[in-house]
Formats: sequence, C-alpha cells, structure tokens
Amino acid sequence: MKPINNPNQVSQVYGVFIALGLIVYFWLGWLLGIITIPEFRLFNLVIQTIGIYLAYKRFKEIQAGSLNYFRAITIGVVASTIGTSLFALFLFILFQLDRELFESIIENEPLRPYLTVYMATLAVWTEGIVSGSIATFLLTNVMDTDPP
Repeated sequence: MKPINNPNQVSQVYGVFIALGLIVYFWLGWLLGIITIPEFRLFNLVIQTIGIYLAYKRFKEIQAGSLNYFRAITIGVVASTIGTSLFALFLFILFQLDRELFESIIENEPLRPYLTVYMATLAVWTEGIVSGSIATFLLTNVMDTDPP
C-alpha cells in the first residue's frame, strides 16, 4: 500500500479506515448475535478514537512532529464525519436491501413504530458525528499539539 504523504489527504484516508472498522465490527456483531445489544455500540467510539489517533500520528510524521491544535481539530472532525457518513450510507443501503435484518435490529426498540430506515440511519449518523467530535476534542487536548 502506498503511504500517505500528502497532509491534506490524511483525514480522508483515515475516515475511510474508520468506516471500514465500523463495517467490520457491524458484521462481527451480526455473526456473533450481539447486534441487538445497545451497550456494544460503545465500541464504535473506540474504533473512531483509534482512527482519529492514527490520523493525528500520521499527520505528525508527515509534518516532522508538528501538529497545530486547530488543524488537529479539523483532521479529527473530518475523519470522523467521513467514517460515520460512509458507515451510515452502508447501513442505509443494507437495510433497504434486507428489511428482515432491519426489523430484527429494531424489534425491541422503544420507538419501534416510528423508526424507518431513514430515521435509524440518521440516528446512527448523528450519534457517530457527536461521539467523533467528543473523541476529537478529548484526543486533541491529551495529545502533544503545537500551541494555538
């Protein structure tokens, strides 16, 4: 695989990696039968945090150890948004094709009568954007960044 040497592509590439991680985790959860347990969704945050951290690390390597605070915020939010958006699109297409899977997932949800494929994937997208933004904020303040 060709290494990423353009600092402007780091957030895009790692956003795709985040999406792939979320998709693989979704399929593993489906295979193991844990897809309907809401607590396991917390691991999505771990996947996003790892992806954002790796994006920061790669950006610092390209920039000879330099990572501006505001640039770090941008990298994290963009990577998280790309990863979450691709994952939500994946779920939308999957749920449109396999209604039985969608019905099995929302079977025990309290708002089941109101959930459509559109609303469910919008909820996943919103949850991913918020959790990615929180992970970005926390990582940016924990990591060694250049002063603003």
